[in-house]
Amino acid sequence: MVENIKFKGASKSEITLYIFLGESLCAVQSLEDALSHSIVIKQTEPDEKNKADNLLKEHRKFTLGKAIGIIKNESLLPKPLEIEMSKLLTERNWLIHKSITDNKNDLKSDLYFNNLFERIKALSQKARTLQVLIEQDLIEYSEKKGIDMSKVKNAMNKHYGWPK
Repeated sequence: MVENIKFKGASKSEITLYIFLGESLCAVQSLEDALSHSIVIKQTEPDEKNKADNLLKEHRKFTLGKAIGIIKNESLLPKPLEIEMSKLLTERNWLIHKSITDNKNDLKSDLYFNNLFERIKALSQKARTLQVLIEQDLIEYSEKKGIDMSKVKNAMNKHYGWPK
């Protein structure tokens, strides 16, 4: 019976929405991974690779909220970055739990889609920016530990298109 249901195809606006949702989810997951790495690197010493690898496996299972709780409790990031992470968590939770259902009666209007697109794009950009800030924080932290980060900096310059 269910297999005979013909679902309506997605509209152009819906397809665009799905693309933005996918992009945003990827950006947030990359941020979560950077945050997991930051926590583990700051909880272990450079010579504790096996311990760090095991911790990373565990931390990658954590929700963004739990990871942010750890960075707050252990003061692992600069306070301004910690605050921005908390703001992003609110937006991430909206994206996952409410972005579509909050205003589903407006789902067909162009204004609804345009507002949704802009909010989702802003979330994606914020997640990417925070990821870079975490990466930069980790470089500074590692350099303070006496680790040469020049290769990492060069790779980041190339990846992000920054001038040398």
